[in-house]
Amino acid sequence: MQKAQLEERLHKIGRANEPTQLARKRRPYPPVRPKYCNPKNPTETWSGRGRLPRWLRPQLRGGRKLDDFLIDRVSVKKRQTA
Repeated sequence: MQKAQLEERLHKIGRANEPTQLARKRRPYPPVRPKYCNPKNPTETWSGRGRLPRWLRPQLRGGRKLDDFLIDRVSVKKRQTA
């Protein structure tokens, strides 16, 4: 009974078709370049954000350090210009 009355009042006001919750838009994030690379398969990369990739977990458990997988920015630039 009360719901019908409230809906009728909203319709009179002109807000019957509006959603009750306003949809919030997420801000756009810039693309992130990869920072780490799998030495066995160079196409597998990781930006350093989010969960650890499957290829990286066992190697870190084996004693290697995260710095061992850094992509050398200088060599990447040389390859692009050549």
